[in-house]
Amino acid sequence: MVTTEKHGRHSSGMSLKARIYLALSLFIPFAMIFIYVWITATDLAFRDDIYLIKGGFIESYCKGSLTFADLWRPSAGIRFLGYNILQVANIKWFSMNSKLIVLMIPFLMLASALLIYRDYRKSLAPERSPQFIAATFLVLTLIIFNIIQWEGLTFPFSLVFQFPVPFFIASFICLELFLTKGEAKYWPAALILPALAVLVFGGSSFIAFAPALGATCICYILTRCNSLTKEFWLRVVVMGVFLAMLVFLYMYKIHYNDYFPNSSYRVAEVFARPLEALKFLLAAFGASVVGVDAANAHFSFRTTVVLGIAVVLLYALALVLFFRSRMYERTYLPFFLITQTFFYLAFMTMGRFIYGIEYGMASRYTCVSIYGLAALTWIFIFILVQPLRPNALLKSTICAGFVMIFAGLLLTTVVEWRIQPDRKIYFEQINAIAMRVDTATPEELAKFEERPELVRDSLRLLREHRLNAYCAVPADS
Repeated sequence: MVTTEKHGRHSSGMSLKARIYLALSLFIPFAMIFIYVWITATDLAFRDDIYLIKGGFIESYCKGSLTFADLWRPSAGIRFLGYNILQVANIKWFSMNSKLIVLMIPFLMLASALLIYRDYRKSLAPERSPQFIAATFLVLTLIIFNIIQWEGLTFPFSLVFQFPVPFFIASFICLELFLTKGEAKYWPAALILPALAVLVFGGSSFIAFAPALGATCICYILTRCNSLTKEFWLRVVVMGVFLAMLVFLYMYKIHYNDYFPNSSYRVAEVFARPLEALKFLLAAFGASVVGVDAANAHFSFRTTVVLGIAVVLLYALALVLFFRSRMYERTYLPFFLITQTFFYLAFMTMGRFIYGIEYGMASRYTCVSIYGLAALTWIFIFILVQPLRPNALLKSTICAGFVMIFAGLLLTTVVEWRIQPDRKIYFEQINAIAMRVDTATPEELAKFEERPELVRDSLRLLREHRLNAYCAVPADS
């Protein structure tokens, strides 16, 4: 989990050329995703926001009866405290401006990219120049900012899928520094950031963060078992107890007053049909390279499963190379991101398999899995720039992996941009439906992807308090 001193030292400064390369590596993909969000995202409450309005914390706030219990209330066994607090602030100061919430997403992705660059630079600096490191970081940012995750970019609740990532990465970095260095200056961040990551911003990704962190810590211990001090073990115990307390607080009465009290993980379904569950999981891996819309347009489900097998094999190769090259002596972050992806998709399979064998291909799940892909390419780049060059077979395999990943992401990008006008029109249509909520038919209200009568009641509540799409509508209309 740490970079050794001899490998961690690099020039603290960057040349102007290196700064320009880094700026371009960040700005070009960021600008593309920001433009997509700006011209596509809805400014209307949609999907999960609907049940948070009528009968949820938003109605409680509007009635002046909001309590912490309303904000802490779980949804299908998941808490969204950070998102709920943000929406309360949004209602108070901006009349529940949904577009404002969505536009935060590219900046959260940018924060994640900058945190990853910290360790990316550290891992390559001994062999390569700052200019090379900054320029090749574009390979990772093209993955991180890809619109394969469109479902995590286009409506306000999308923020829930993006919120956890920068906090998880920042927590990992701070815990790494605290456990390995133990200096007093690392204590506050090592306590505060994990607490925020788990209790406030963790959302649906929380369940993958803890086991990924544990797996990374175990691997760190195994690779350094002969050099660990008593002080290190004491810090591990302290942080282990602290993290266990956070998990306990999160899970305590997790099903009490749940928005969806009958939802739970159906592990029995997975074991009852293991082959179909495996196909479900492999399709999810495949959909992290070729998005669901592109896959449905150009491939069969079986092809997506085969693609998923190829992706898993690339992950296996990357992990073997990670340990064989001793990359872990410089950083454990790529290992953490890969294991987090595996745990996330595995838990998602247990929770969503009952909804159909293709359900795991949904775009929203790529908001986590793309970071596993970025970590995979990071390891491959690390191997290619080492003084001891890989043999021809390994080099060819790595290059084939790059071609597969970026061909899939390019195809997905083309397909999603072609669909973008239809998506924008769809959001305009539901906005028009909201303006005549009293006379809208159940079929029209179902376009909000929630129960029609709940949609009607929630929209009426927004209209009554002149929030969201109704904030500029005259009171007598």
